[in-house]
Amino acid sequence: MTTEPNRAGLAQPGRRRGLRALVAAQGVSSAGDGVFLAAAPLAAAAITRDPAAVAAVTAAEYAPWVVIAPLAGVYVDRWPKRTTMIVADLVRAAAVAVLAGLVALGSVSVAAIAVCAFIMVAGVAFHSAAAEAVVADLATEPDELHRTNGHLQSSYNAGRQLLGPPAGSLAFSTAPWLPFAGDAVSFAASAVLLRAVPSEAATRQPQGPHQSVWSALRAGAAYLAGHAQLRALAILTAVANLSANMVMGILVLFATDRAGLGISTAGYGLLLVALAVGGIAGGAVVSRIIRRWGPRTTMVAGLAAQGLSWLVLAATSSPVAAGAALAVAFAGVSVVSVCVVSARQTHTPPELLGRVISAFRVVGNGTSPIGALLGGLIAAEWGLRAPLVAAAVVAVAALTCVWTLRSLRQR
Repeated sequence: MTTEPNRAGLAQPGRRRGLRALVAAQGVSSAGDGVFLAAAPLAAAAITRDPAAVAAVTAAEYAPWVVIAPLAGVYVDRWPKRTTMIVADLVRAAAVAVLAGLVALGSVSVAAIAVCAFIMVAGVAFHSAAAEAVVADLATEPDELHRTNGHLQSSYNAGRQLLGPPAGSLAFSTAPWLPFAGDAVSFAASAVLLRAVPSEAATRQPQGPHQSVWSALRAGAAYLAGHAQLRALAILTAVANLSANMVMGILVLFATDRAGLGISTAGYGLLLVALAVGGIAGGAVVSRIIRRWGPRTTMVAGLAAQGLSWLVLAATSSPVAAGAALAVAFAGVSVVSVCVVSARQTHTPPELLGRVISAFRVVGNGTSPIGALLGGLIAAEWGLRAPLVAAAVVAVAALTCVWTLRSLRQR
């Protein structure tokens, strides 16, 4: 089913300003996320060397995707979208500002860091679902939709993976409270930028009476399950995430162990830079690739790039070749992600989009921790290169989902 949101009363310049503001806000808040991801474990490790306590911070970051994201989808479909994004940013700014104060006063605990991490990711669940719905409203042409989603993907990778983590580590080494204070400023800045999003699109509400929360959740899940293309894309995302996290779960060991690349921790950081640059480049060019090849062929190319890159990584002992392989692989990840998001926006009714996004994420992202665990188990049994080969096989298996897509019609 293809739907066309009601854009009456929205002038083209206003829509374009809104999309630019959304991309800018994404870049700023993603940089803040990257700062927090680097600084939070460092702050926890400065308090205790208990691995279980430090791991609790990471667990707190995963938990909202299970307990908050489904509810976020329900309320994103009911609340004004622009207001939802701004409030999510302001709540995150307040939470991380409190944490900065606790760190500065020497009163911080691992529990406080974990609570803040939970609030941060819960905010992501609300903000990202609302942002995707706003893009679906504001992007009037298929090419504009793909281009905007590509820019959002690039700004996400630039902030969260390339700029944020080193900035967070450096700021923490300067003053432990500094990265958290800077993070609070980033979310406040994002909220200010979002005021440029046109309120007409941001406040569009679904028609008809509200369902109960449980009925609303079931409606979103039922639509996803009953739509052949979206169902196939959700399974594809799950398989692709399984593949990527089989690699990421053991990448630091593969990079620094003599059985792998045998490089220093600084060299490992450069590999992560290569990975981020590839993701940024993929998001920057994806709209042109889709325009030339179409969404389905573009997804095939992106998945094939991932599979081949994992094989190159498994076969090489050269850090340069490994960095190039990771760049190509995560360019493929960005390309596939943009195709999936654009299809999800195009084939979902506006009044269901938030709930379908949440249901989609439960399926698509639920395999990420499984992939990391599986990669570790395979490496323990057969060596550090074995998970890379297995990831290539899984990436190729994801291609079978593409063949079930009869078409990816554009609006």
